Amino acid sequence: MNRRKPHYHHGDLRNALIKQAVKLVEEGGAESFSLREAARLVGVSANAAYRHFADKSVLFEAVAEEGFSRLERRILKAMSTLPDRSGAAAAAMERLKAAGRAYVEFAVDHPELLRVMFGHSGLAVLEKGRSVKPAPFALLSKALDDLVDAGALPADRRPGAELKAWTVVHGFASLVIQAGGTVQRKAARAETLEAILDFAMIGLCGRLD
Repeated sequence: MNRRKPHYHHGDLRNALIKQAVKLVEEGGAESFSLREAARLVGVSANAAYRHFADKSVLFEAVAEEGFSRLERRILKAMSTLPDRSGAAAAAMERLKAAGRAYVEFAVDHPELLRVMFGHSGLAVLEKGRSVKPAPFALLSKALDDLVDAGALPADRRPGAELKAWTVVHGFASLVIQAGGTVQRKAARAETLEAILDFAMIGLCGRLD
């Protein structure tokens, strides 16, 4: 019996190729990725894939967008499962720290995807205006605004706070991925990250409670 290739309705093949591309990138890195291989694993010809993506770079832009979406979901989940805190300031601080933890753990779980997100492909997405801001960046902005509203972050310290906060967590995540050492162990990484988040919170707000 001959196996029939999957039949994709309009839009389904594009999404299937993106998901397969993410999987291949995570398994072997962006350098070894092939659009033809992604098409083969999905069950279509290379020509069918090229109807959706002119070349690998265009597909990688879609991979970067998918990465930002997955990171957004990770951060939202972390922020939504926090225990109740007494006081608006304490709650706002904990939401920002939860976002930082989620970011680092996502980076550790998906290092190759993160490289695509913050490499040429991710920057190309932003330059083309396909995203006004990466969704995780918008979440960070909202968390910082909440700190101001709660009276934890002085309004005169708010401008530019996104870059400062993002640099802290992205820098730590990059060190974990690239340098390794003791921070690769989950318990040690979590302990170090908590100290770094507290340090960043003091730098932003001038306080921890």
